[in-house]
Parts: sequence; C-alpha cells; structure tokens
Amino acid sequence: MNYTRTPISTALPVTLADAKDYARVTHSAEDLLFARLIKAAALEIEQYTDLALITQTITATTDTDPGFIIALPVGPVAAGATVTVYRIEADGSATLIPSGYWLEAGRYACLHFTTDTTPTGPLRITYPAGYGASDASVPVDLSHAICDHVLRMYVQRGDDDVKQGLSPASARIAARYRRVAV
Repeated sequence: MNYTRTPISTALPVTLADAKDYARVTHSAEDLLFARLIKAAALEIEQYTDLALITQTITATTDTDPGFIIALPVGPVAAGATVTVYRIEADGSATLIPSGYWLEAGRYACLHFTTDTTPTGPLRITYPAGYGASDASVPVDLSHAICDHVLRMYVQRGDDDVKQGLSPASARIAARYRRVAV
C-alpha cells in the first residue's frame, strides 16, 4: 500500500520552548534551527512508527483486490472520522464508493467492508489521522522522544563520524508505537 501525508496545520508537535529547555539552550539566536530540528525529529519518528503526530490527511492507495478488511497505514484515527473511498478504474478515473464499509478507529485503524460490497480493483482511501491539532495533544512520551532526538541532532550537527538514526532513547520510546506484523 502506498500513501501520502498532507499536513493540515503548521503546528509543531512540541513547543520551541520545550525543545530548547530540554537542550538547556537559553538564547534565541538559534530558534529557527530548533524549529527545523523539531520538524525533522518529528518526521523521523512519524516515519519510524507510521504515526501522525499532528493531524494530517492521509491518502492511501491499495493493491488490486485488497479484501474485506484494510489496515490503514497511518494512525491514530479518531472515532467518527470521515473516510472517503474511491475505486480506481482501469482508465485512471476514480469512482466514489459511498457506503458498504465501516471504520474501526484507533492506533491501528481498519476499514471493514461488508460482504455484499467487497471492493475489486485498487482503492484510494482518504482519512484524517493524528493525535490532534497542537503540541498539547501529542503523548508525553513521544514529546520526550522528539526533544531527545532534537538534542542529539543539535549537539552532533555537522559531525560525520556519528552513527545516524534516532537517538537511543527516542528509538526505545518510538518502538512502543510501531506496528508489529508476523
């Protein structure tokens, strides 16, 4: 399944003040750098966990004949979220499927089709995912993971000898949110 993310808001998942406080930086000369580091750290954690921290629109395209239950690729999805489903025709056009499915909301959201409306062909599914519209809605442990990764990127900026990737604390926290498949 392929998917794209479209931000709904420009809000940061942690405040600039929180990230600077974690890094023990008191001056404002590097505020722009810190804002960029917060965005980069959040994107890295979102990709690692398949989460949307701040609410965004997800557009997913399934393979041919996806089955009765489709696991949505990015969560969390709020109960009552509006999901739009289109069947992608052979000529590339899209036909709306207005009903015959229901949403199982949550971190690992699924779209369930009723037996009489089993989709055939690839589908385009659009839905909102994320914890909310501001930094206050992001779970505390994920906020901590972002701040820890911001600190690592800030301290080790320009150092080519350092192992790349999430900081160890960020990776440990983010691992609790990853979907494990067998």
